[in-house]
Amino acid sequence: MLKLDNIKIREDITDEEVVKYACKKYSINFNEVKRYSIFSKSIDARNKEDILYNYSVILECSSEYESKKSKYIFEDKKITEPALKRKSSLSPVIVGAGPAGLFAALTLVENGIMPIVIEQGKRIEDRIKDVDEFSKTGKLNTLSNVQFGEGGAGTFSDGKLTTGLHNPFCKKVLKEFVRFGAPEQILYINKPHIGTDNLVGIISNMREYIISKGGTFLFEEKVTDIEVVNNEIKSVKCSKRVETDTVILAIGHSARDTFEMLYNKGLQLERKNFSVGVRIEHLQSMISESQYGKNYKLKLPPAE
Repeated sequence: MLKLDNIKIREDITDEEVVKYACKKYSINFNEVKRYSIFSKSIDARNKEDILYNYSVILECSSEYESKKSKYIFEDKKITEPALKRKSSLSPVIVGAGPAGLFAALTLVENGIMPIVIEQGKRIEDRIKDVDEFSKTGKLNTLSNVQFGEGGAGTFSDGKLTTGLHNPFCKKVLKEFVRFGAPEQILYINKPHIGTDNLVGIISNMREYIISKGGTFLFEEKVTDIEVVNNEIKSVKCSKRVETDTVILAIGHSARDTFEMLYNKGLQLERKNFSVGVRIEHLQSMISESQYGKNYKLKLPPAE
Protein backbone atom coordinates (compact mmCIF):
# COMPACT_ATOMS: atom_id res chain seq x y z
CA MET A 1 0.00 0.00 0.00
CA LEU A 2 1.03 3.60 -0.63
CA LYS A 3 0.38 6.50 1.74
CA LEU A 4 0.18 10.01 0.29
CA ASP A 5 0.29 12.87 2.80
CA ASN A 6 -0.28 16.61 2.82
CA ILE A 7 -3.08 16.66 0.26
CA LYS A 8 -4.47 20.20 0.51
CA ILE A 9 -8.02 20.59 -0.79
CA ARG A 10 -9.80 23.93 -0.97
CA GLU A 11 -13.26 22.80 -2.07
CA ASP A 12 -15.89 20.28 -1.05
CA ILE A 13 -15.36 17.24 -3.28
CA THR A 14 -15.89 13.48 -3.10
CA ASP A 15 -13.35 11.04 -1.69
CA GLU A 16 -12.65 9.72 -5.18
CA GLU A 17 -11.90 13.23 -6.41
CA VAL A 18 -9.55 13.73 -3.44
CA VAL A 19 -7.69 10.53 -4.40
CA LYS A 20 -7.48 11.59 -8.05
CA TYR A 21 -6.04 14.93 -6.94
CA ALA A 22 -3.49 13.12 -4.74
CA CYS A 23 -2.49 10.81 -7.59
CA LYS A 24 -1.96 13.77 -9.87
CA LYS A 25 0.19 15.53 -7.25
CA TYR A 26 2.39 12.46 -6.73
CA SER A 27 2.48 11.41 -10.44
CA ILE A 28 0.58 8.18 -9.84
CA ASN A 29 -1.70 6.69 -12.49
CA PHE A 30 -5.20 6.54 -10.94
CA ASN A 31 -6.04 3.61 -13.24
CA GLU A 32 -3.39 1.57 -11.39
CA VAL A 33 -5.28 2.01 -8.08
CA LYS A 34 -7.15 -1.15 -7.02
CA ARG A 35 -8.54 0.25 -3.76
CA TYR A 36 -8.26 3.42 -1.76
CA SER A 37 -9.30 4.81 1.61
CA ILE A 38 -9.05 8.09 3.46
CA PHE A 39 -6.44 7.77 6.22
CA SER A 40 -6.96 11.16 7.86
CA LYS A 41 -8.78 14.43 7.29
CA SER A 42 -8.31 17.66 9.24
CA ILE A 43 -9.21 21.32 8.82
CA ASP A 44 -6.38 23.82 8.54
CA ALA A 45 -7.85 27.16 9.63
CA ARG A 46 -4.66 28.94 10.61
CA ASN A 47 -5.08 31.37 7.72
CA LYS A 48 -8.67 32.63 7.81
CA GLU A 49 -8.26 33.82 4.21
CA ASP A 50 -7.29 30.33 3.06
CA ILE A 51 -9.08 27.62 5.07
CA LEU A 52 -8.49 24.16 3.63
CA TYR A 53 -8.77 20.43 4.24
CA ASN A 54 -5.59 18.43 4.77
CA TYR A 55 -5.91 14.78 3.73
CA SER A 56 -3.78 11.67 3.85
CA VAL A 57 -4.88 8.79 1.63
CA ILE A 58 -4.00 5.11 1.34
CA LEU A 59 -3.79 3.47 -2.09
CA GLU A 60 -3.45 -0.17 -3.01
CA CYS A 61 -1.88 -0.76 -6.37
CA SER A 62 -0.19 -3.72 -8.06
CA SER A 63 3.00 -4.82 -6.29
CA GLU A 64 4.99 -4.02 -9.41
CA TYR A 65 3.64 -0.46 -9.48
CA GLU A 66 4.14 -0.01 -5.72
CA SER A 67 7.79 -0.99 -6.08
CA LYS A 68 8.22 1.95 -8.47
CA LYS A 69 6.81 4.25 -5.78
CA SER A 70 8.58 2.57 -2.86
CA LYS A 71 9.28 5.83 -1.01
CA TYR A 72 5.53 6.09 -0.28
CA ILE A 73 5.13 2.50 0.99
CA PHE A 74 2.80 2.31 4.02
CA GLU A 75 3.17 -0.36 6.69
CA ASP A 76 0.05 -0.62 8.83
CA LYS A 77 0.56 -1.41 12.51
CA LYS A 78 -0.43 -4.99 13.18
CA ILE A 79 -2.55 -5.86 16.19
CA THR A 80 -1.63 -8.92 18.19
CA GLU A 81 -4.99 -10.39 19.13
CA PRO A 82 -5.33 -12.14 22.52
CA ALA A 83 -4.60 -15.84 22.23
CA LEU A 84 -7.38 -18.28 23.11
CA LYS A 85 -6.12 -20.11 26.21
CA ARG A 86 -9.21 -20.63 28.36
CA LYS A 87 -10.07 -24.26 29.09
CA SER A 88 -12.59 -23.80 31.89
CA SER A 89 -16.19 -24.81 31.13
CA LEU A 90 -17.50 -22.00 33.36
CA SER A 91 -18.61 -18.71 31.84
CA PRO A 92 -16.51 -15.72 32.89
CA VAL A 93 -18.53 -12.95 34.54
CA ILE A 94 -18.21 -9.32 33.46
CA VAL A 95 -19.51 -6.79 35.98
CA GLY A 96 -20.69 -3.66 34.19
CA ALA A 97 -22.05 -3.05 30.68
CA GLY A 98 -20.25 0.22 29.96
CA PRO A 99 -17.69 0.48 27.14
CA ALA A 100 -15.07 -1.62 28.98
CA GLY A 101 -17.60 -4.37 29.76
CA LEU A 102 -19.07 -4.41 26.27
CA PHE A 103 -15.68 -4.59 24.56
CA ALA A 104 -14.56 -7.31 26.99
CA ALA A 105 -17.67 -9.33 26.16
CA LEU A 106 -17.15 -8.73 22.44
CA THR A 107 -13.53 -9.92 22.62
CA LEU A 108 -14.56 -13.06 24.49
CA VAL A 109 -17.39 -14.11 22.14
CA GLU A 110 -15.13 -13.49 19.13
CA ASN A 111 -12.85 -16.12 20.68
CA GLY A 112 -15.63 -18.61 21.33
CA ILE A 113 -15.98 -17.84 25.06
CA MET A 114 -19.52 -17.18 26.37
CA PRO A 115 -19.51 -14.48 29.08
CA ILE A 116 -22.24 -13.43 31.49
CA VAL A 117 -22.54 -9.65 31.77
CA ILE A 118 -24.14 -8.36 34.98
CA GLU A 119 -25.34 -4.74 34.94
CA GLN A 120 -27.13 -3.01 37.83
CA GLY A 121 -28.82 -0.53 35.46
CA LYS A 122 -31.26 -1.06 32.62
CA ARG A 123 -30.96 -1.82 28.91
CA ILE A 124 -30.26 1.28 26.83
CA GLU A 125 -33.82 1.33 25.43
CA ASP A 126 -35.32 1.47 28.94
CA ARG A 127 -32.58 3.75 30.26
CA ILE A 128 -33.53 6.45 27.74
CA LYS A 129 -37.04 6.55 29.20
CA ASP A 130 -35.68 7.09 32.73
CA VAL A 131 -33.36 9.87 31.53
CA ASP A 132 -36.27 11.57 29.75
CA GLU A 133 -38.43 11.18 32.86
CA PHE A 134 -35.77 12.87 34.97
CA SER A 135 -35.39 15.78 32.55
CA LYS A 136 -39.18 16.34 32.54
CA THR A 137 -40.11 15.73 36.18
CA GLY A 138 -36.87 15.64 38.21
CA LYS A 139 -37.70 12.08 39.33
CA LEU A 140 -34.37 10.25 39.64
CA ASN A 141 -33.93 6.50 39.26
CA THR A 142 -30.66 5.98 41.17
CA LEU A 143 -29.77 2.90 39.13
CA SER A 144 -30.87 4.12 35.71
CA ASN A 145 -29.81 7.64 34.74
CA VAL A 146 -27.09 9.49 32.80
CA GLN A 147 -24.41 7.69 34.85
CA PHE A 148 -25.80 4.21 35.37
CA GLY A 149 -26.99 1.65 32.83
CA GLU A 150 -26.01 -0.10 29.63
CA GLY A 151 -23.47 1.94 27.67
CA GLY A 152 -22.06 3.67 30.75
CA ALA A 153 -21.78 7.36 31.57
CA GLY A 154 -20.47 8.34 28.13
CA THR A 155 -23.65 7.31 26.32
CA PHE A 156 -25.32 10.66 27.00
CA SER A 157 -22.22 12.83 26.54
CA ASP A 158 -21.97 12.92 22.73
CA GLY A 159 -19.45 10.08 22.44
CA LYS A 160 -16.25 12.00 21.76
CA LEU A 161 -13.45 9.63 20.76
CA THR A 162 -10.20 11.38 21.61
CA THR A 163 -7.11 9.96 23.28
CA GLY A 164 -3.45 10.74 23.70
CA LEU A 165 -2.55 7.08 23.22
CA HIS A 166 -0.75 5.96 20.06
CA ASN A 167 -1.81 2.36 20.11
CA PRO A 168 -3.13 0.21 17.22
CA PHE A 169 -6.00 -0.93 19.46
CA CYS A 170 -7.40 2.63 19.27
CA LYS A 171 -8.06 2.03 15.56
CA LYS A 172 -9.63 -1.33 16.38
CA VAL A 173 -12.08 0.34 18.77
CA LEU A 174 -13.11 2.80 16.06
CA LYS A 175 -13.53 -0.02 13.52
CA GLU A 176 -15.78 -1.92 15.94
CA PHE A 177 -17.95 1.16 16.41
CA VAL A 178 -18.26 1.49 12.63
CA ARG A 179 -19.06 -2.22 12.36
CA PHE A 180 -22.04 -1.73 14.67
CA GLY A 181 -23.39 1.41 13.06
CA ALA A 182 -21.14 4.44 13.62
CA PRO A 183 -20.42 6.71 10.63
CA GLU A 184 -17.30 5.60 8.73
CA GLN A 185 -15.78 9.08 8.94
CA ILE A 186 -14.82 8.51 12.60
CA LEU A 187 -11.99 6.35 11.22
CA TYR A 188 -10.18 9.32 9.73
CA ILE A 189 -11.44 12.73 10.87
CA ASN A 190 -9.21 14.58 13.30
CA LYS A 191 -11.57 14.79 16.29
CA PRO A 192 -14.18 12.08 15.83
CA HIS A 193 -17.37 11.77 17.82
CA ILE A 194 -20.32 9.44 17.41
CA GLY A 195 -23.23 11.42 18.86
CA THR A 196 -25.74 10.24 21.46
CA ASP A 197 -28.41 9.45 18.85
CA ASN A 198 -26.03 7.05 17.08
CA LEU A 199 -24.62 5.58 20.29
CA VAL A 200 -28.00 4.26 21.42
CA GLY A 201 -28.35 2.07 18.33
CA ILE A 202 -24.69 1.05 18.31
CA ILE A 203 -24.80 -0.18 21.92
CA SER A 204 -27.99 -2.10 21.23
CA ASN A 205 -26.41 -3.69 18.13
CA MET A 206 -23.32 -4.72 20.12
CA ARG A 207 -25.45 -6.34 22.80
CA GLU A 208 -27.58 -8.26 20.30
CA TYR A 209 -24.44 -9.48 18.50
CA ILE A 210 -22.87 -10.67 21.77
CA ILE A 211 -26.10 -12.53 22.63
CA SER A 212 -26.22 -14.10 19.15
CA LYS A 213 -22.72 -15.49 19.77
CA GLY A 214 -23.69 -17.07 23.09
CA GLY A 215 -23.21 -14.25 25.61
CA THR A 216 -25.76 -13.54 28.36
CA PHE A 217 -26.86 -10.21 29.88
CA LEU A 218 -28.42 -9.85 33.33
CA PHE A 219 -29.84 -6.33 33.68
CA GLU A 220 -31.10 -4.70 36.89
CA GLU A 221 -28.89 -7.10 38.82
CA LYS A 222 -26.40 -5.78 41.34
CA VAL A 223 -23.28 -7.72 42.33
CA THR A 224 -23.19 -7.79 46.14
CA ASP A 225 -20.39 -10.27 46.78
CA ILE A 226 -17.65 -12.31 45.16
CA GLU A 227 -17.13 -15.72 46.77
CA VAL A 228 -13.45 -16.59 47.18
CA VAL A 229 -12.19 -19.93 48.57
CA ASN A 230 -8.46 -20.64 48.97
CA ASN A 231 -7.65 -17.55 46.94
CA GLU A 232 -9.77 -18.76 44.01
CA ILE A 233 -13.03 -17.23 42.75
CA LYS A 234 -15.99 -19.58 43.09
CA SER A 235 -19.01 -17.42 42.33
CA VAL A 236 -20.52 -13.97 42.00
CA LYS A 237 -23.61 -13.14 44.01
CA CYS A 238 -26.42 -10.86 42.87
CA SER A 239 -30.07 -11.87 43.34
CA LYS A 240 -28.76 -15.37 42.67
CA ARG A 241 -25.45 -17.20 42.84
CA VAL A 242 -23.58 -17.31 39.51
CA GLU A 243 -20.84 -19.94 39.52
CA THR A 244 -17.63 -18.78 37.84
CA ASP A 245 -13.85 -18.83 38.20
CA THR A 246 -13.13 -15.55 36.42
CA VAL A 247 -14.46 -12.03 36.99
CA ILE A 248 -13.76 -8.93 34.91
CA LEU A 249 -14.61 -5.76 36.82
CA ALA A 250 -15.77 -3.00 34.45
CA ILE A 251 -17.69 -1.02 37.03
CA GLY A 252 -16.76 2.57 36.22
CA HIS A 253 -16.10 5.40 38.67
CA SER A 254 -19.50 5.59 40.34
CA ALA A 255 -19.83 2.06 41.79
CA ARG A 256 -18.44 3.12 45.16
CA ASP A 257 -20.26 0.39 47.09
CA THR A 258 -18.56 -2.27 44.95
CA PHE A 259 -15.15 -0.71 45.61
CA GLU A 260 -15.95 -0.77 49.32
CA MET A 261 -16.97 -4.43 49.12
CA LEU A 262 -13.71 -5.32 47.36
CA TYR A 263 -11.69 -3.33 49.91
CA ASN A 264 -13.41 -5.09 52.81
CA LYS A 265 -12.56 -8.46 51.23
CA GLY A 266 -8.87 -7.53 51.37
CA LEU A 267 -8.30 -7.09 47.64
CA GLN A 268 -5.43 -4.78 46.79
CA LEU A 269 -6.77 -1.52 45.33
CA GLU A 270 -4.61 1.20 43.86
CA ARG A 271 -5.84 4.72 43.22
CA LYS A 272 -5.22 6.33 39.88
CA ASN A 273 -4.66 10.02 39.22
CA PHE A 274 -7.33 11.75 37.17
CA SER A 275 -7.85 15.11 35.52
CA VAL A 276 -10.66 17.53 36.31
CA GLY A 277 -11.98 19.62 33.44
CA VAL A 278 -13.90 22.88 33.51
CA ARG A 279 -16.71 23.35 31.02
CA ILE A 280 -17.23 26.93 29.79
CA GLU A 281 -20.05 27.29 27.29
CA HIS A 282 -20.25 29.80 24.44
CA LEU A 283 -22.62 30.16 21.53
CA GLN A 284 -21.62 27.82 18.70
CA SER A 285 -21.67 30.79 16.31
CA MET A 286 -18.99 32.54 18.42
CA ILE A 287 -16.78 29.43 18.47
CA SER A 288 -17.10 28.90 14.72
CA GLU A 289 -16.33 32.55 13.97
CA SER A 290 -13.26 32.43 16.23
CA GLN A 291 -12.01 29.29 14.48
CA TYR A 292 -13.04 29.92 10.87
CA GLY A 293 -13.63 33.66 10.57
CA LYS A 294 -16.74 35.01 8.82
CA ASN A 295 -16.14 34.43 5.13
CA TYR A 296 -15.37 30.79 4.32
CA LYS A 297 -16.51 28.84 1.32
CA LEU A 298 -16.17 25.26 2.57
CA LYS A 299 -19.07 23.36 4.18
CA LEU A 300 -17.35 23.16 7.53
CA PRO A 301 -18.75 21.38 10.60
CA PRO A 302 -19.39 23.31 13.85
CA ALA A 303 -15.94 24.29 15.16
CA GLU A 304 -14.50 22.51 18.18
